[in-house]
Amino acid sequence: MSTSVHLLVWPPRRGPIRILGGAAGCLALAALLALSGEALETKEPAPAPEDAAIPWGAMYVPLESMSAHGMTGTFGYYRGPGGVQRLLADLPIARREGIRLILTLGDVRPATYADERGNLDMAKVHQELDPFLALADQLAPFIADGTIWGIRFLDEPHDPGSLPRGVAVNPEHLGQVLALLKDTFGPVRVGSTAPARYMVSVPHADWCCGGYPLRGSDPLAVIREDLALATEKGLSYVASINACTNPVDNRTFFAAYLALAALPEVDFLTSWQWAQGRYPQPCFERRLTDPAVQDLVQAIPLACRRPTAEKETTAP
Repeated sequence: MSTSVHLLVWPPRRGPIRILGGAAGCLALAALLALSGEALETKEPAPAPEDAAIPWGAMYVPLESMSAHGMTGTFGYYRGPGGVQRLLADLPIARREGIRLILTLGDVRPATYADERGNLDMAKVHQELDPFLALADQLAPFIADGTIWGIRFLDEPHDPGSLPRGVAVNPEHLGQVLALLKDTFGPVRVGSTAPARYMVSVPHADWCCGGYPLRGSDPLAVIREDLALATEKGLSYVASINACTNPVDNRTFFAAYLALAALPEVDFLTSWQWAQGRYPQPCFERRLTDPAVQDLVQAIPLACRRPTAEKETTAP
């Protein structure tokens, strides 16, 4: 997801809904028509140089692969002493390449910290996070210039597969961890990969994440509903489409991805995921490099453009 440096207001809160017109709006229409099997060809002018752009890419992409494919934003996963060293090595590269990072700090699994009722043990939280909290001074310049877009703690706390069925992480307890991150690192967005309907109940949360399967006559309807709630509550929005488990062809996938890029309320666009851990198959990479979708892929950076006059003016 390379972009010009985002200017963000702290804490990040939305102003009036931004209206996206011109080139990006036409691309969104083209993408939505493509989802229904219709074709629309457009030739759009280059974006004005004063425009900014939201980050786009997939989760866990190696930085060298991001540059090769023109992606500008990704999630990094950093845990333990090795994670500390890798983070310190990644940050200068990301800055040089204009890449925005959401840092996953510590184990992503809620069961590492939570009991069977979803209550977080702060002693276990500190055991995981303290090596990163000690880096506050070193991370500060990368927060200030926007290289670090945000910090993530936990994956899917609203519906953790590592806890008993039906148990969610206590939002108040998660808020204590987010407060710890903000107290340590200062003006940086903090959140979890969970939708707005959960994150609006988490104290100190600055962003939420919507990731949904592509199904039904309007596959983006759920994200639009979640986006509306996030906008109402002042949360930044990370939109995601699952590249590994959605049983759709590559053209349908990237038509939806392009349509999400053009939604003016979206602040960061990603996909689960690049090859990682238990899922070594190159899900997003395989789709991204399909010759049949290169017209859509090449249109993504334009759809990600946001006129600077219509965006808030702050910096994390």
